[in-house]
Amino acid sequence: MTDHQSKCFGFLSRNALIISVLIGVAVGFAFGFGLRTLEPSTDALTWIGLPGEIYMRLLKMTILPLIVSSIITGTASMNARTNGRLGAVSFCYILVTTAVGAVIAIILFILIQPGKHVNLSMSKDRTTVGRNIETSDMFADMIRNLFPDNIVTACFQKTLTKYSHISDTVTINSTNSSIIEVQKVLSSTSGVNTMGLIIACLMFGVTASNLEERAEPFIAFFETIYILVASLLNWIIWLTPVGVASLITTALLKAPDIESVFTSMGMFVLAHSIGIAFHQLVLIPLTYFFTTRKNPLHFMWYCLRPWLTVFAPPSSAIGIPEMLKTLDENLHVDKRVSNFFVPLGASLERCGSCLFICLSALFMAQLDGMILDTSLVVIIGLLSTAGSMATPSVPSSSVVSILVVLSSIDIQVHSIGLLMALEWYNDRIRTTSNTLTIILGAVMVERLCKTRLNSDQEMDSYKNTQGRPLYDSEIRVLVKDKS
Repeated sequence: MTDHQSKCFGFLSRNALIISVLIGVAVGFAFGFGLRTLEPSTDALTWIGLPGEIYMRLLKMTILPLIVSSIITGTASMNARTNGRLGAVSFCYILVTTAVGAVIAIILFILIQPGKHVNLSMSKDRTTVGRNIETSDMFADMIRNLFPDNIVTACFQKTLTKYSHISDTVTINSTNSSIIEVQKVLSSTSGVNTMGLIIACLMFGVTASNLEERAEPFIAFFETIYILVASLLNWIIWLTPVGVASLITTALLKAPDIESVFTSMGMFVLAHSIGIAFHQLVLIPLTYFFTTRKNPLHFMWYCLRPWLTVFAPPSSAIGIPEMLKTLDENLHVDKRVSNFFVPLGASLERCGSCLFICLSALFMAQLDGMILDTSLVVIIGLLSTAGSMATPSVPSSSVVSILVVLSSIDIQVHSIGLLMALEWYNDRIRTTSNTLTIILGAVMVERLCKTRLNSDQEMDSYKNTQGRPLYDSEIRVLVKDKS
């Protein structure tokens, strides 16, 4: 094999998934446009969409173990006794910055309305989420679901307020009148209680962190589950070309107005790109300047190499060595902070992903004919924030979180294949936002914890536990170093 052939083979092997997905996208569009003239029957549409349905069912299968294992292992790694303020500040930073992504997505959705005047739902009479419930009761149910009374039933049920109508006959001036009294009944409905499981797993993770050595078998068990689910998800991702081709074909065959569909997709990509650009070119430089009073252009220049590193795979975990090297050599961040925060951020920091998940969920709900009121938009934002933190750092895993968000509010998605058509682009730009947020986080956490880090107690603790820099060793995100 010549040198040129080996380079071509290497390029194809490294980008096999991207190339195969693009082929699947092309096949989906070709069949979608080609079969529209034949006007296939409902039975034909069922069989055409079956491979895509199986692909989505496999993704949904990983949701529950992924949420439980990732949240427990992520919080268990934050030992409150040895890291103290460092762990608390790090987690608060990750939570706030991830929520910022949801806020940006909601603002962009309200301003741009990418799915306006397009309805891909097969049903003609769709209103809201399939239930008539008051806004106050919706928020009350959300708060109740944050604290499940049974962690087992939370895996397939969630609390829901239902209304029973009692009719009483009252005689007024010899005239019988019916008075309908509405009574609220606390019941349940099918579906994963995502928020409740996340809160429960956070409590289990924090407790395991405080128990230290006694909880090591518990933590190791969920670390193994996380590795298994992440590996399984990597295998399922290789079915994406077939699933995408089926989903796109079905979506195009069901769409009544193709021109409106493509217009809405273009508006969605525009909204997502504007959100990512605003986050990377405005929010991050301004935050860095107000935090350090230094030139943000230098910071952005130093971040260029990690930015390019994660753009190709795309995965935040791949960029860990470059992020650590940049923080150590260029930004001169304390190694205690960078060695702690970067692996934690690669596991939990999902600002760019949250922006995409929230915007996609709102877009898909709008395409499906849902009327999105303020309360529903807020709930989608909260679910996106919580769900994105359970997203593993593997390519295209945010699609799983979109399914989590939509299924949590009883929205059945039929057109998610349209998102997969441009996933190769959206996945890369949101991963770069995650990476920049991690680097900025290490800088901010160091400044917020500077007093604590300079104490003699912390210095002694660090000297006793310091190892060689992670960028000189293997990437350890999914598996903790047991040596």
